Amino acid sequence: MRAWLERESPPGNDITLPDSSGSFVFGRSGKSTIVFDDPAISPRHCELTFDGGFWKVRDLGTDAGTRVNGFTLTHNQALFPGDRLEFGTTRLRFRSALPPDDRELIEAIARAPDAEPNYLVYADQLQERGDPLGERIMKSRSGGRVDHMTWLGSLWESLVSGELEVDWHFGFIKRATIRTAAGRMPTDWRNIVSRLVNLRIGRFVRGLTIDLARLQNLTPLQIPEAVVAAQHYLAELPGLPSSLERLSLGYHVAQPSSGVLSVTEELALRLPRLRGTPVYQRANGVRLRVLSVVPGIALSGIEGSRVLSGVTRIRRGQRHQLFLESPPGIPFMADGNPCYFAFADGRAQLIAGRMRGEVRVNNRIDSLFALLPDDVIDVQGGAKFRLELVP
Repeated sequence: MRAWLERESPPGNDITLPDSSGSFVFGRSGKSTIVFDDPAISPRHCELTFDGGFWKVRDLGTDAGTRVNGFTLTHNQALFPGDRLEFGTTRLRFRSALPPDDRELIEAIARAPDAEPNYLVYADQLQERGDPLGERIMKSRSGGRVDHMTWLGSLWESLVSGELEVDWHFGFIKRATIRTAAGRMPTDWRNIVSRLVNLRIGRFVRGLTIDLARLQNLTPLQIPEAVVAAQHYLAELPGLPSSLERLSLGYHVAQPSSGVLSVTEELALRLPRLRGTPVYQRANGVRLRVLSVVPGIALSGIEGSRVLSGVTRIRRGQRHQLFLESPPGIPFMADGNPCYFAFADGRAQLIAGRMRGEVRVNNRIDSLFALLPDDVIDVQGGAKFRLELVP
């Protein structure tokens, strides 16, 4: 795969990279592979190495740092066609000779994102031209270990911190949730969304949940205007995938229900699948939909002692405990340490208490979860639920 760095600033000749091999050190020192006469650049500033099918860049411990697409590197990051590499006053654009994708095939995947055959055809095309994305699709299909860090780039830290949660499908992002993370200042959700939709693995995202009220510290009176502004931003965002069919900007539980904010006409013109759907809702309540239960496990406790199945309402003003009851010999922490649901500031919460690590939300471990629509709750691997709003 032929690749090169196109000089944007200051102007000059392109830097040709060898075919699938090599290592380059960029810096001010004469011992660097590529020397830059720039006092803002360190003697050994950053290194570009071919590894695992990618050209990857890393900063060499400089004070000024190295940036990719405007974001400072904190770890090795793979470069993809069009990525902008910056250090000092130098700007380079990474280019490669990969042919363009089959547009009809991409549109077919976006129309039917669950259909396996189109992904396999796409993977074959990519592998034939040496594109690592093809191998990623096949590894994901076969259940092999998939490298997310390389492909997420600067979003990897957001994933590790809990600001970003992701569901995967054939190695692509199927659904993403952006929320506040414990111990961190609220993030700028716009930066995460703009980076996510420009990732190659973000091109078929179908669901997007943004905890808008908490991320922007909004009062109830500010929410309607902020929801419209958020949709305006999304409608103008380059690269927004046509596959998006579910958008949630939060909710507030209040009785009686007092209003639904639907997708704006501007955003619906860009994404017809969203037309007529609610994006922010003042709901009457929330409910749990049972997704799966391990055979032999009985679920009880939300509404007394009855065994749970289907959909179960969580009511405000009550403390709803959740128990897993199992036959002898199956090690479950049951009525000694139940998790329970509560409400605060109009939002449903899940308190794990001493069951921390035994209860996960979107595969995340914590003691207290502020729940959002479509969150998946896994209790001790024995049962899974999805949180839904009650209109």
